[in-house]
This record gives sequence, structure tokens and C-alpha cells, in this order.
Amino acid sequence: MSEEVPELVRQWVSVPGGSCDVRVGRDLVEGLGSVLKTVSGKPEVCAVVVPEGSDETLVERLRRQVTDAGFRAARVDAPSDGSARDVGALCELMAALGRVGVTSDDLVLALGDADELSLAQAACSVWCGGVPLAAVALDLAGMLLVPASPRALDVGGREEVASFRLGIRYLFCDPLVMDLSLDSEATRLSLALMVATAVADSRPALEHLWDATPEIMGGDEDVLLEQALSLLKARGKLASSTAVAVRQSLFYGQDFVRALRPLVPAASEAELLGEALRFSARISAGEGKLDVDDVLVQDELLERLGIEPIVCELEPGAMVEALRRERFARSNRFLLALPQAVGRVRLSSVDEGLLAEHAAAWCDAHLPEE
Repeated sequence: MSEEVPELVRQWVSVPGGSCDVRVGRDLVEGLGSVLKTVSGKPEVCAVVVPEGSDETLVERLRRQVTDAGFRAARVDAPSDGSARDVGALCELMAALGRVGVTSDDLVLALGDADELSLAQAACSVWCGGVPLAAVALDLAGMLLVPASPRALDVGGREEVASFRLGIRYLFCDPLVMDLSLDSEATRLSLALMVATAVADSRPALEHLWDATPEIMGGDEDVLLEQALSLLKARGKLASSTAVAVRQSLFYGQDFVRALRPLVPAASEAELLGEALRFSARISAGEGKLDVDDVLVQDELLERLGIEPIVCELEPGAMVEALRRERFARSNRFLLALPQAVGRVRLSSVDEGLLAEHAAAWCDAHLPEE
């Protein structure tokens, strides 16, 4: 990061049930202990949740910060990556918290990506009625997703069906320990999420992201983190809204991703989300709601951020059936999150004929070139 940027940027982000103190800055890890002291009136246990394969040097730095704050540090190992998404991992993590003596008066410090921090958030929301959680994000997806919209857990083979409301007390984002490389899947997914969030939030947010894109793709980590923090605040605002319809705008693209993941296993989550946004925007334009110019702006923004279209062979009927199956697994009504305008994404019914027409057009457009 450039030297002109302040050492620390602090932002309070609204989250369901409260707020999250988000801190972004170089070498934040070294000052983490002084912040943790304020969480508990009388420091006792702090469980340091460590995913498999973590950098042991970083883990030791965190342990020292915890002990310097007056806590008794207790390491708790947790699963990593996709294994962290299952409700079974939640039970294991809670059992581990019990073994090290964590109570509601203590603290959990978790390290990880979006999956791993979402697991820690779920455990802390239910253990002893709620345990304060501080988190160190290891990538941009962990920063952007977890405070306001942590991933739900899988149950019995059904994806992302168990969600938990209590949020993170502190989120530490230190670019010296985060993977911010533009070719990492977490960063690419985060760029697609930024587009989805900006479209759901407001036209100024979309324009701000558009203007920042050349610097982001040029490798300017300052601008990347600034945009992530701004759009994290927007996600918090949407997630904390008193209107259910507004909260549901965070679903934009997610049903499509889950529906197509088993049908197009070679596609990354970033690519699937990009396709979800393109497809949803076209459905809305076909209904006469979203302006065609806004469809093209979203298309170009995704392209400028490196979220390219996928290539696959898929039958339109299988695509529609997967979408219907995904929605009916969560609701008795077939509603898709569609952008009715920039700044207004809502769950909407879709005419079956229109859906079939657009599914056929999508499948045809994504066939491999002969």
C-alpha cells in the first residue's frame, strides 16, 4: 500500500443485531491486543480459532497479542475451506470451545477466509447464548461477506440453509496478511460481489466502483480496500434494514450460483456469480423493468473487472429445473432476486415463458466455439 494512505482506517458497519468495528491498515495485527482488552471487563479465556493449514508464524503473533491483552490464550483448531461450511463442523467447534472453557464472558479470536470466519460466527452466535467474536480476515471475501452476510451452513447435503444472526464485534483487515492478488479466487469472487452490492445499493455506489476499476485492475490495493470497505458498509445497511424486501436484495445472484454449481462444476464461484448477475438483469429487462443501458453497464463493469463469461454445454430445461429446485428448497414460491432498477433489487415472480426463452438464449450463447 502507498505511504500516503493513513495507517488505520476505522469504519462502523451496521450488522443485524448491532454493529461491527471494522479496522483496515498495515500491520494491524501488532496492535490487536490493545483493542481486545476493551472487549471484556476482566480478561479470562480467549479461544484463538485456527483453520487447518494456517501460517504458524501469524498464529504465534496472534497468540502473543492475546496474552499481552491479559487473556489466557487457548488454541482451537478448525476445518478449512469447504469443510467449514457443514453444520457438523459447527458442532465440533462448539465442543472445542467447551473443552477450553469459553463462556459468554470470554472472547473468541478467529482467523480465516469467508467460510472459516462464517463458521466461527455461527459458533459464537449460539455458544452460551452468544460470545464476543473478533476476526482477522485472510482475504477480501472474508472482509466483504462475513460481518453483514456470513455464509449459511450446509445441512444434510443441502447448501447454505442454516444461518445465524449474531455478528462480529471486531473485524481486522491487515493487507500484510491478506491475499489481495487479483488472480486469487477469493478476490475475483469479491469483485463480482462488489458489482452485485453496488447494483443493489445505489447508482452512486455503482458509479464509484466504475470509476475505481482502472486502479483496482492496475493493482492498487489502497483503492481495492477502499471500495471493499465502502461496499461492506452498503451490505451492512441492506442487511440491517427493517424492510424484509430490502434485506433480500443481498440474495442477488445467489440462487443462480447454487443452482448451476453442480451443472457446471468447472466454473468458479466468481464466474457463476457474474453469469447470475447478467442473466438476472436480462430477465428484468425482458419484463420491462431494468433499463437496457443499465444491463450493458453491469456487463461492461464485470468485463472490466475480469469476470469473463463461462463456456459450457447445458440444456435450457435442465437449467430452469435447477433454478426451480433451488428456489423451492427454500420457499414455497418461485421468486428470483431481480434488479428492477439500480438501487432496487427485489424478489420477483418470473413468467415461465420468459424464463424459458432467456434460459435457451443463455445456453446457446455459452456453447463452445466449433
